[in-house]
Amino acid sequence: MANNIHIKAVVVDDSPQARKLLRLMLQEFAPDIEVVAEAENGNLGITAIKTYAPDVAFLDIDMPEKSGIELAEELVKENIHCRIVFTTAFNQYAINAFRLSAIDYLLKPINEQQLIESVEKIRQQLQLKTAQEQLKALSQNLKSNQKQVICIPSQNGYDYINIADIEYLEADGSYVHLFLIDKKQKTVSKNLKYFEQTLEPFSNFVRAHRSFIINLDLMTSFSKSGRGTIIMQNGKEVDLARDRRSDFLTILEKIGK
Repeated sequence: MANNIHIKAVVVDDSPQARKLLRLMLQEFAPDIEVVAEAENGNLGITAIKTYAPDVAFLDIDMPEKSGIELAEELVKENIHCRIVFTTAFNQYAINAFRLSAIDYLLKPINEQQLIESVEKIRQQLQLKTAQEQLKALSQNLKSNQKQVICIPSQNGYDYINIADIEYLEADGSYVHLFLIDKKQKTVSKNLKYFEQTLEPFSNFVRAHRSFIINLDLMTSFSKSGRGTIIMQNGKEVDLARDRRSDFLTILEKIGK
């Protein structure tokens, strides 16, 4: 649905066909977004962004000389505020980093529904001045030698949490509570499946029950009696689901717990 807000966009992609397709799709499905400039590589892209100061930039990741991610990192270094949507062929590593950092992305070939959903997020997020922080988080998450962080929506934008600090997650209807090692708690309007998918690359996070995901690194003990009971660092007792017992025991054997 179109919005009264006029949104300026820059499209950066080394493929003329891809730029044309995205521009035409935006014209059809998001007429409130105006493509004010296009660029065929990262260097021209940064120039276009500096010149036109768009609200959003659609950046292809895989470009010669300078990738879309390198361009985004340059925006951070130069303190240029612009919401980013990456366009990319499937790359699980990068996509996991996007999810953790709450950065939006469009998988090529772009379809109508994902574009409409992405544009709606842009409209909502333009009210929040969090683009710079999200890009910083993305840059950190793409560097495997640094602590990785997860971005979770908060009342005024996003909170950034070190993944290693999450002790366990508990579902509560349409909400999830995150329990941290400093005994703090965060509540997010997401379902547990969202976090299960987001944390999938981290083998220390295990779905122990339909209502719980636990961090094995912060599990203090496990009782095999009955279905099994997991004791977390803060003393929380988590009952192991019957249908997850076999897989859970196999994981414990592998890691020597």
